[in-house]
Amino acid sequence: MAFHDLQSLSPAAVHALAEACQAVITGQGTEQPTEREQAMAQELFPALIGFPWPSHVEAQITVGLSGLITTTRQRQEVMQLLTLLAFVEPRLDQAKVQVLARVAAELQVEAAVVADLEQVCRKDVLKAFGDWYRRTFHDLNEDGVVQGYGRFILPMLGLGIDQAQHRQRYQALTDAPAGSLGAALQAYYDHNGFPYPGSRKGLPYDYVAIHDVHHVIGGYATDPDGELGVLAFSMGLFPEHALLIDLPPLLQFQMGIADPLAGSVAPKLTDQLDAPAFADALQRGAQATGPIRDFHWDFWPWIDRPLAEVRDLLNV
Repeated sequence: MAFHDLQSLSPAAVHALAEACQAVITGQGTEQPTEREQAMAQELFPALIGFPWPSHVEAQITVGLSGLITTTRQRQEVMQLLTLLAFVEPRLDQAKVQVLARVAAELQVEAAVVADLEQVCRKDVLKAFGDWYRRTFHDLNEDGVVQGYGRFILPMLGLGIDQAQHRQRYQALTDAPAGSLGAALQAYYDHNGFPYPGSRKGLPYDYVAIHDVHHVIGGYATDPDGELGVLAFSMGLFPEHALLIDLPPLLQFQMGIADPLAGSVAPKLTDQLDAPAFADALQRGAQATGPIRDFHWDFWPWIDRPLAEVRDLLNV
C-alpha cells in the first residue's frame, strides 16, 4: 500500500516527483542509470506513491517543487523515496547526492543531514558521522556530545553504568507468558547473545531498548537484511528523523563505509539492500499507529500481552 499522504498529490506534482526520481538515478542527467536503478524507480514509484510511472519523464528538478509538494509529511515521504533510489547501487555517487541535497533544501527536509552525506562523498567520513551522532544525541535524547558518546563507548569497554531498574525488568522476562511480547523479547536476547540494554556491558537503554522492541514487533532478524528492515520500519515510524536514522546503516551495509561506532560491532558490507523489501518495511512503519510512534514509548505495560495482539493494536 502506498504512502497515504502522497496519494492526494496533483497530476502536476506526480509528474514532478517522477522527474525528481529520474534526476536522482541519473545525477540530473549527467550519467546513464543502470538497468536496476531504472527498474527500481519504475517499481518503487507506484508502490510508494500510488500512481503509475508517467510517460515522457525528464531528469530534472521542477522549478517550484515545494509549491507542488506542500505538506511536511508529503515532503518527508518524498525524501525517503529519493534517498532509497540513490542507494540502489552499491556505490556512493556524488552527482546523485547533490540532487538529493538540492531537493532536501527545496523541501526543507533534513537538509543538514543530507549535507553530511556530501561530506562522505568528499571522504570526510569522520566529520559526517560525528555530526550525525551529535544530531542523534541531541534530537532523539537531548544528550550532549560527551554524554552521548559516553553512553555508547563505556559499555563497549565493560564500564557502562548498571541501571538496576531496567536490569530487574529484563531479568523478569524469563517469567513472561508464552507467546507474549516479553517472551519474544527474551528469546531475541537469548538467540543473539546480546546483553540487556542498560546493563554494564549493554548498549544505552535510551537508544537501544526501543530498537530491540522494534526488531521483535516487526519480526526482523539481526542480520544485515533484518537490520536494514528494522531501520526502514523506524524511518516510517519517525519520519521527522528518517534520514538521520537510516543514512549511517545504509552506508554501512550497502556502500561498505563504516560507521566509526557501529563498525566495531557490525560488519562493513556492500550490496545488501533489497530495495522492494526496504520499501515494504518503510510502509509498515508509516502505517503503524499508537504509542509505538513515540521514540520514548514505555513498552513495559505491554510486555505480558500476546505478541499477535500487540501487533494488531499497533497496526503492524
